[in-house]
Amino acid sequence: MLTQWVQTHDLKKVLKSADNCFPYPPCEDREAWEKIDGNCRKQGIEDACRWNGYEWPSLSAASFMEFVKSGDRLIYETPHFERRRALADLTVGECMENKGRFLNDIVNGIWCICEESFWGMPAHNWSPGYGGEPLPNVENPYVDLFAAETASLLAWVRYLLKEKLEAITHLLVRRIDIELQRRIIKPFLEHEDFFWMGYDPRDVVNNWNAWIIANLTGVFLLTEYDSYERIRGLRKLMLCLDRFLDIYPEDGGCDEGTSYWLSAGGGMFDTLDQLYLATGGAMDFSRDRLVGEIGRFLYRSHIAERYYINFADGAAVVNIDRDMVYRFGKYIKDEKLMGLARSVASDFKCVDVPRALRRRIPATFGYSEFEAYKGCFPYEKDMCLKDIQVMAARQEQGSVSGLYLAAKGGHNGENHNHNDVGSCIVFLDGCPGLIDAGVGTYTRQTFSDERYSIWTMQSGYHNLPTLNGQLQSPGKEYAAREVRYENVGDKTIFALDIAGAYPAEAGAQRYVRTYTFHRGADACILIQDKYQFRQGTNSLALHFMCWKKPDVEEGRITIHTAEGKGLALSFPEGCTWAVDHKETVDEKLHGAWGDGGIYRITLAYEKVPAEGTVEVKVTSL
Repeated sequence: MLTQWVQTHDLKKVLKSADNCFPYPPCEDREAWEKIDGNCRKQGIEDACRWNGYEWPSLSAASFMEFVKSGDRLIYETPHFERRRALADLTVGECMENKGRFLNDIVNGIWCICEESFWGMPAHNWSPGYGGEPLPNVENPYVDLFAAETASLLAWVRYLLKEKLEAITHLLVRRIDIELQRRIIKPFLEHEDFFWMGYDPRDVVNNWNAWIIANLTGVFLLTEYDSYERIRGLRKLMLCLDRFLDIYPEDGGCDEGTSYWLSAGGGMFDTLDQLYLATGGAMDFSRDRLVGEIGRFLYRSHIAERYYINFADGAAVVNIDRDMVYRFGKYIKDEKLMGLARSVASDFKCVDVPRALRRRIPATFGYSEFEAYKGCFPYEKDMCLKDIQVMAARQEQGSVSGLYLAAKGGHNGENHNHNDVGSCIVFLDGCPGLIDAGVGTYTRQTFSDERYSIWTMQSGYHNLPTLNGQLQSPGKEYAAREVRYENVGDKTIFALDIAGAYPAEAGAQRYVRTYTFHRGADACILIQDKYQFRQGTNSLALHFMCWKKPDVEEGRITIHTAEGKGLALSFPEGCTWAVDHKETVDEKLHGAWGDGGIYRITLAYEKVPAEGTVEVKVTSL
């Protein structure tokens, strides 16, 4: 898509210079900065004041090596991110106030970050030819997610404060330029073996591609003054992004989880938006069908308020970048996407985007327009993403009232995969009932051959069956078969054979799970499992995950969702049941589910015949 555009247009003629490629002014344009909303200005200055006189934390070699030793990522990542947040906040505060009181801290931040050996993460220490060393190879820089994020941060700091930095010493801007060239621009232009680029068809292109390219696009646009190198870099970035788009599902679905859409689909938009602005609107892909579908995925996967479908490593509770989502909706002329962005509640006072300046600066200057927009949650009644095999249905269009169902097929080799083929999520009145627990804080184990020893990744901790003691297996070959989706009157039906997601030892010839959503006065969700085993006597266990502690009795489970409300699950007698509890002390799990932990209900059926059917009916209390 992008490469084709470059082949038929003269990029050099339409590309603006580095000093005026974006409509966001540098700090010295006081007229523009003084027009910013007063609340927005106040927040920017308050955020900067938090870091006034800041003692920049150490990033030691020992803490970097801790990932290899123990698998702990946070010991290095926490101060790494804090440094960058401080520099971003200080930069915005100085632009808002323009009194110079944050400049010493900004200079210290620039210098600290430029002195780091590696701008990326210990978990991403993957220089080509890497031999497993616990420290980064400074002679062979690798461009990972956070090296690219850091490069973008420094590019924006350079652009916004260039005049003030030059007044202190020209060596500050020069140092930024040197480090960007050495660590980012030169390696990017010289390498084709960074997996996220997509040059090798064996490499898995995922959110890394769009996320990194969004950051590097800003670096080339804002800091590369050599016209030839600038266009060379942009051409390569567009070629890499095309490889991301070439394999993206036609339905726009993000199989990595909704929260990863912010980096994948959102990162793609960041790049398209920057190119649109830098070419004066000449490079415009707003009417491209796939671009539109990628944008619409966000409200199609929205459940209620900040809850989103969280299959794979996606988070259940997502703080979306509201301004970016609003601008994406405006770009593709989709009022539903704009309405989602404007309606969602925020924990923040004003500009509630990540500290990444590539999103914060547009949000700052677009704040008044965003606040003035009137929109509402779309709350789509039905959706089905046939390529990634995810569906959702709610009881009422445009409302959280009543039941909500999301379910998935797919395979167990997806990006950020969990072994969850056939699993579901059920909400009632916008509150969690049957849940997907999500994923805990990342460690070395998370992205290793030990991944599926983590309980959150296993089918036994999803709303799925265990067959003859066997859980689902990882790998693309373990997949759903004969997937069927249809709407018939007041019914939505999603059916799939999940036997292929289990190993041969499970003994399942067929295992067809059917979700039937019945709307109307007696609304319910019927979960029907029709099985066919190869042997005469089998064991079957049905698992259900929930947030609140359930009450279980013969033939009925009660799951409380809110005060005086809940789900009732009716199931066949003849089973034994058990409820076990998982703590949520992990930071990520705690952020989604709080202090109470997560509960798993297991209904165990022994001596199941070769063929049969088991049904669970879900209703509201």
